[in-house]
Amino acid sequence: MSDVTPQVGVEPQVQAPVTAVPWVLVHPYISIGTTPNDIEIHCAATNLKVEAAQDESKKETFCGAYVSFKPVVWTITATSLMSYGTTGLWNLLQPMMGTVVPFEVRPDTGVASPTNPSMKGTAMVKWVDFINGNANEISECDVVLAVQGAPTFATA
Repeated sequence: MSDVTPQVGVEPQVQAPVTAVPWVLVHPYISIGTTPNDIEIHCAATNLKVEAAQDESKKETFCGAYVSFKPVVWTITATSLMSYGTTGLWNLLQPMMGTVVPFEVRPDTGVASPTNPSMKGTAMVKWVDFINGNANEISECDVVLAVQGAPTFATA
């Protein structure tokens, strides 16, 4: 299937329609820190966002406007339920807060593959709220990772 009309002397472009089934986020893999002290927080998390932000630069001349984009800045936010104790989120994450550590994120806990790509790199771990909840509710916090430099993406 192609919507391109061939032109004389011009190579036709081949289109690749997106036909993959939409991804349902069930058990994403979120690992923070260096093995063997890394922590995996997918079971504590209630929401995961891996955001790419790019500021734009716009220059205007007498003949037109030109837009370019600055380098991408990645931020990973895992909204998580707070817990305490030797296996609790606070106790495990607190030593990493304010430091730069390795991370890995995948759409699913399975191994990296073309249908489960991996994003790896290093990130600064933002301090999280110690307690944040209403009466008789579970305390919740945002675990925010500010990716340092460019992450790597892999499918194997």
